[in-house]
Amino acid sequence: MVDVGPGAGALVIYTGDELRGQEIEISPAGHDSQRVHTDVLRRKTAGGHLCAAVFGSLAEGDYRIWHESRPGPVEVRIVGGQVTELDWR
Repeated sequence: MVDVGPGAGALVIYTGDELRGQEIEISPAGHDSQRVHTDVLRRKTAGGHLCAAVFGSLAEGDYRIWHESRPGPVEVRIVGGQVTELDWR
């Protein structure tokens, strides 16, 4: 479930099964020490199953995403009222 609206958006990161059970962290841009995390879970959809990490409600703004599978932080912009999707498969 996501909670989006004025000033708040959500982020969904689709991953391969190899990241299932691992944590992905996110922090506001410029505040790397203020990280929060969520787990990559196997989720059921109408088309079958997929693995994804969901940050259900984030204040609108720029963020950095952290995971050891990436050479450095990945930058993303969260827009109020929208769900941003990244595909890491």
